[in-house]
Amino acid sequence: MSIALIQPPTLPLDEQFAELSRLIVAPRAERAYEAEAFDRMSWRQLADHGLFKIGVPHELGGSGGTWRDLALAVAGVAKGSDDLGFTLSLIAHVGLVRALVLHGNEWAHKHFLPPLLRGAVGATALTETRGGSDVARTNTSGRRTEDGWRLNGAKNHITNAPVADRGLVLGRVPELGRRDITLFLVNFRAPGVRRGVQEELLGLRTSPTGPLRFDEVFLPEQAVLGAPGDGLQTLYDVISFDRALYGLVAAAYLEPRLDSVLDFCEQREAFGSPIIDHQYVQGRVTDIRVTIEVARAVSLAAIDSLVDRDPEASLRCSVAKLVGSEGLVEAATNLMRLRGHVGYMRGESTRDVQDALGTLIAGGTSEMQRKNIMNQINALRGAR
Repeated sequence: MSIALIQPPTLPLDEQFAELSRLIVAPRAERAYEAEAFDRMSWRQLADHGLFKIGVPHELGGSGGTWRDLALAVAGVAKGSDDLGFTLSLIAHVGLVRALVLHGNEWAHKHFLPPLLRGAVGATALTETRGGSDVARTNTSGRRTEDGWRLNGAKNHITNAPVADRGLVLGRVPELGRRDITLFLVNFRAPGVRRGVQEELLGLRTSPTGPLRFDEVFLPEQAVLGAPGDGLQTLYDVISFDRALYGLVAAAYLEPRLDSVLDFCEQREAFGSPIIDHQYVQGRVTDIRVTIEVARAVSLAAIDSLVDRDPEASLRCSVAKLVGSEGLVEAATNLMRLRGHVGYMRGESTRDVQDALGTLIAGGTSEMQRKNIMNQINALRGAR
């Protein structure tokens, strides 16, 4: 079923997708959260409305927008959907779409990309049990054959893994020597791909996460993103866009929650007046607003830097992820505390705190962002 937007098409992209998400995602959000289920119906409806085609050139089947446009549309979903987990699954997917457009070969553009634009679910499989986000300890490997590749290995804690149709898998090609990191494009429905049990998470329960295993999975020769052995540089670009989106999504997700808690504070009285009149309440409210403004501004600046290939783009994307996730946790805690005992009762506020905590880990931990920021600072100083 397709739902038409009830607002005029002159609305900005983020508001268009916010309104659309209020209509199709939000009504299912609570039920999906309780069931710890992925809302594939809403996913397909967003695809039908062209979400995944934004930023993709016309010649590749897209609508010809910019990556900034796509980022704003995803932020709109965060604002209207009432489902942060679902939005984080979107981040993993659109990051893969952008990677395929910018770094994919003709085979990837013709055979791998189109289903992802139409509603198939994408994933990026990087982490492994032993090394976590440390790519230098990756054990997954590809072996050349006469007609392509054979992929073997295992990944863990992968967003969308239990439901993904296609994905990008970080591996290595040992025969290449020290420079062997390679990104493989894998059909997760192919023989030899096995999915583990979906993880039980504290929050973000509508964003299915789990392990993947690859046993002699056949891949065509062209199923490499970039060139064999050149995967590290391509990977940095892929994950940088994802990181920048976290800050933008955090800001968008908080906006309606700030409006809601302001209504509560205007109606709730203490010591003879509405609690909004008290400075300690105003302090928490303004902290939330500052988080929204800073996270949005830093994220948009990071995305613009990435598009412009600015040398500081990677640094800014990590700053956006750090500011967004850390700020979201503080803001969610403030939202709960502003409601007092009502906020601590199981419901919207406690779910927001649980979901926010997950963003400290998903997409790269805060510690990893600080490490990348420090590395970038040193690199920029050395280049002067």
